[in-house]
Amino acid sequence: MFFRVLGPLEAEAGTERITIPGERSRALLAALLLEPNTAVSATRLVDALWGEGAPDDPANALHQAVRRLRSQLGPLASAVRTHAPGYLLAVDPSCVDAERFEGGCRAARRIAPTDPHQALALVDEALALWRGPAYGEFSEGFARAPATRLHELRTAAREDRAAWLLECGAVAEAAVTARELVAADPLRSRPVDVLMRALDADRRPAEALDAYRTHRVALADELGLDPPAALSALESRILRGEPVAPVARVPVAGTPAVAAACLPWRPGGLVGREDDGVLLRQCLGRERLVTLVGPGGVGKTRLVLELAHELAVAGTRVWWADLSTATPERLVNALAEVTGTDSPRGPDPGGTLAAALGGHRGVLFLDNAETVLAELAPLAERLLDSGADLRLLATSRERLGAAAEHVHVLAPLPLPSGPDRDNPAVRLFVNRAPGLETGALPDDDVEVIAAICRRLDGLPLAIEIGAARAPTFGLREFAERLDQGLDLLAGGRRTAAARHRSVRAVVDWSYGLLTEDEARVFARLAVFPSSFALDRVEAVCAEPPLSRPAVARLLARLSDQSLVQAGRGRFWMLETLRVYAGERLTAADLLVLRARHASDVAERLTLLARQIATPREADAVAELAALSPDLHAAWPYAVEHDRLLAVRLAGDVHDFAYQRQRLDLLDWGLAVSGWDVDSPRLPDALACAAAASWARGDLPWAAELAARGVAAAGGPEAPSAARAMSQYACHAMFLGHTADAVERYKRTADLHRAAGDPLNALMIELSVCQASIYGGGASWAAARAAQLLRPIAELGNPSGLAWAYYVLGEATAASDPERALAAYAAVLEHGTDVDNRLFVMLARSSSLTLLAGGVSDANALEEFGKVLGQWEDLGNELSQWWVLENLAVLLARIGEARDAAVLAGAVVANRERYPAFVRNDRLEPAVHGLRERLGEAIIDGAIEEGAALPFPAAVALARAAIRRGT
Repeated sequence: MFFRVLGPLEAEAGTERITIPGERSRALLAALLLEPNTAVSATRLVDALWGEGAPDDPANALHQAVRRLRSQLGPLASAVRTHAPGYLLAVDPSCVDAERFEGGCRAARRIAPTDPHQALALVDEALALWRGPAYGEFSEGFARAPATRLHELRTAAREDRAAWLLECGAVAEAAVTARELVAADPLRSRPVDVLMRALDADRRPAEALDAYRTHRVALADELGLDPPAALSALESRILRGEPVAPVARVPVAGTPAVAAACLPWRPGGLVGREDDGVLLRQCLGRERLVTLVGPGGVGKTRLVLELAHELAVAGTRVWWADLSTATPERLVNALAEVTGTDSPRGPDPGGTLAAALGGHRGVLFLDNAETVLAELAPLAERLLDSGADLRLLATSRERLGAAAEHVHVLAPLPLPSGPDRDNPAVRLFVNRAPGLETGALPDDDVEVIAAICRRLDGLPLAIEIGAARAPTFGLREFAERLDQGLDLLAGGRRTAAARHRSVRAVVDWSYGLLTEDEARVFARLAVFPSSFALDRVEAVCAEPPLSRPAVARLLARLSDQSLVQAGRGRFWMLETLRVYAGERLTAADLLVLRARHASDVAERLTLLARQIATPREADAVAELAALSPDLHAAWPYAVEHDRLLAVRLAGDVHDFAYQRQRLDLLDWGLAVSGWDVDSPRLPDALACAAAASWARGDLPWAAELAARGVAAAGGPEAPSAARAMSQYACHAMFLGHTADAVERYKRTADLHRAAGDPLNALMIELSVCQASIYGGGASWAAARAAQLLRPIAELGNPSGLAWAYYVLGEATAASDPERALAAYAAVLEHGTDVDNRLFVMLARSSSLTLLAGGVSDANALEEFGKVLGQWEDLGNELSQWWVLENLAVLLARIGEARDAAVLAGAVVANRERYPAFVRNDRLEPAVHGLRERLGEAIIDGAIEEGAALPFPAAVALARAAIRRGT
């Protein structure tokens, strides 16, 4: 599997090149490749595919586009997966040429100081991946920003290549390459530097000097600037006939520079921000006013300080102004002091300062600008108007709001998804932790470090302080104690400013700049455990003295100040900020907020639950998945303070949790089942409890709970008994009582129909067919299921279609296996899009059972392992026994006699824990064959051993047998 975006969009499967027809399909694939292996929201995908001309039903249109793309990808179709809140392309980053290009460039730069020849080979390999503009036809559309970034990285890589050619002695080729780069962009100074050195080394100093003069004229004409001081110094050396060394890619630390000596000290090397440094320097090269914005502790000052030192060492004049203690009245004087100009006097001190700096050339760094934004913005405009050679770079929690300002947002370090030693956050932690060496750390310790970095939101300051403290406690103890609050994150560098010596001090600094109302909203946002939308903040936080309109305005201000993150219509808080915000609430205030939050969550759950049985199922499921953290926050509040609300939550979550096999939510019904409470939602809550019980293999208790649900509704004729009746019918079917199951399902269908719920009525009619199949009526069931397909398709609900195809597959499995397999495949197509794990996993299990005798033994075992693991991930013990029984038959067939016998013993001893209708009638003949081959004593002993195994041990045995067989 390989995807190419560095030019026209292409996909490869092995040696097969796949061309994607249709602009919209290519746009969808490109949008997913912008963030490989990451869920991309449906909203973003719709924007990419249709822009402002979105269709009337964007969710359905997007669903159809995904289906087309899957069909066009052929063998790669399974890589496009449904994942809340949209879709993702499941692909290793190394299988995307853009990711491989960036990785190759980074590797080349790492080894260049010691092995320029190898660096040259790596960068050549990386550059060879390019076939045209990044993201092809979409480079000027929705992919413009990443395409521009990749183009800039490509230019930098080509400049690196020219420099390394010169270092390797390929003087003529270096000169040709550098000349091409200069012709492509005459205003970039680095290619001119390489060209001058290469021409001089090739004994062509006159051409080298001519290249300098041409560059100087171009800079003067286009930008009104002179060449960098380093380039001017190079011209002087060539004029004097001095030998010119190959270009240095990084200024040598310690080069005498007066400006560098005036800058604050840099504590240690810059780790994890290498790419950010390159992009910020490029940004400053294009813009005259740049504001680096980000939350406290994200590393704005440290990154900008590194850039200031680099510029100073390279000969650029720099000034550094720390505005953290500046007052509005003293702002002009503070800038005059750091720039070495006389203190401005008279009626217009700002104008006097601007005039004094008008002839200066350099970069003025303005650190911690958030303290004087109102005064600094107009002053910055005047400084830039007066001096064409002056540039400003500010760090701030929010933008200046000045004219021609370019805002560059500095995000936290990328969070590791596992024990990733190369992750920037992990590298920073290990670098700053006393006594830790990356190469000597076991994977388990790296996993703990990764978890710590995730808990600290990737904030460099928090990671550095945490790294310094962790060895005192030990990694695991430190990770556990982090949940106790922010006080553990204290004890930073003694040389740091006081506000940077602990995470709490950093947030105190930001919190102290808030107005009273801003601080009030900030604290109330702590009630949200995950991301949230504006309407939710208005519903929960708009409490006197704050009105709804005021809350919206204040939330926007908090976002501007980097205390709240925002994107695509959603907001969220970094965990460190959420903890701090929660500490600002009294116990009474927090309880009121939790009540409002739980009530709001319940209202949204009720609304979305109704949409599951409609064509909007995919959107509803995605929104419910996004609401999951809020559901788990609302539940404990309701259990402790409002049991009627808890019953409502447990009842409304049934349809979402049951079909998604979310046992964490179905278990709410089990909690409710032990209460003495009167609620109209109790029958549905008990249906949840029944579903959770049978999934864990406790069929008798599931039947008891379902019967209690029917009774709580007022009997089997009551409309509210429908879901409990359905679970009661399932139990009868599990036991093989076909007549009872059919009768109960028919009653359930009537209840749904009477309630005006046609979809669930039709789905229960399909359950009638299912029960009939296992009672010997497969032929009738196949015909009836085929008839029900059309009305279900007309309702446009994906889960309805998935269930229809599953029942059709079960009905035809014995008589027409090919038709059954096609039906199971249709289940995957419709069920995956709405994350219907129950129907999808049933289809996968049935398909595997049908295919087991027709594929290679190793492949069959491998597939059994996958399906077993997927049911295990869902926590469904009942279905795992089904898989284990079929696995025992396969093991016996391929000669793994002892494993087969032990597993058969475990299965037979636990047959009451899974349905009779899925039992494999080949198990007993298989065991009989084992007895004939190995003898009664050996097989009986193995069976007795298996019968004594607890469930986890049986699963472990199965996994070991699969590993041995593959």
